[in-house]
Amino acid sequence: MELDADTVERLAVDAVEVLRAGEISPLLLLCEHAGAVIPEPWRNLGLAPAFLSTHYAYDPGVDGLTRALSEGLQAPAVLARYSRIFLDYNRFASDWDHMRPDLGGIPVPGNLDISQEDRALRASIAVQPLDRAIVPLLAGRKAVVSVHSFTPVMAGYHRPVDIGVLWREKDPFVRCVLEGLERRAPALGLRIGDNAPYDWREVEAYSLRTHGLDRGLPCFYLEVNNALFLQPERLPFLNMLLTEVLAEAIEGKAT
Repeated sequence: MELDADTVERLAVDAVEVLRAGEISPLLLLCEHAGAVIPEPWRNLGLAPAFLSTHYAYDPGVDGLTRALSEGLQAPAVLARYSRIFLDYNRFASDWDHMRPDLGGIPVPGNLDISQEDRALRASIAVQPLDRAIVPLLAGRKAVVSVHSFTPVMAGYHRPVDIGVLWREKDPFVRCVLEGLERRAPALGLRIGDNAPYDWREVEAYSLRTHGLDRGLPCFYLEVNNALFLQPERLPFLNMLLTEVLAEAIEGKAT
């Protein structure tokens, strides 16, 4: 595929959204799976449009949650607008699902035989713009949190978690978040996962490895059961809980 320079620049601009870039909060929020857009030149990668409304394409609910946390904490946030089917920013280029060839056994036609030129083009509009947005915002930050959601059932297993904190290093910031959630969440009927529903120690992930751990910044992946986003009456309490716990933890880290 060949695209002119103006189109490449436009697509790169559309790949990322930055909230509150000027805020001096100690915390930076990332949301790598906020959007479900596949850039038009790739024609939905040959998939039926219905697939772009599923968890394969993005993390339902996290766009609104990240915006609420950014507002409540007055913290900058970087959101990826392109679907992880097109390119998953939170995966390394060598990972099979960086540009995944199937969706649970359903082939993704446009990802079955990707040329090196196409890979480089996708990186130029869906990796490099995010890196360029994130790196300047790291200066002076004390911690980074990446916001995600997960499916309540995986391979027939009902995950007994509502909010998960996935950590690679259980530093004081992570411990403070976990303690705050475990203290407050039961009153709201929410179950807390300590490195659950996934254990970050068992896998690598690009965004917080690159922008958190490798820079010596405390960081974790915040995972929310996407069934909660189907209960709008609970969302104000969820937003308040997470905002208050993160505020307490980042102040504790900053002092």
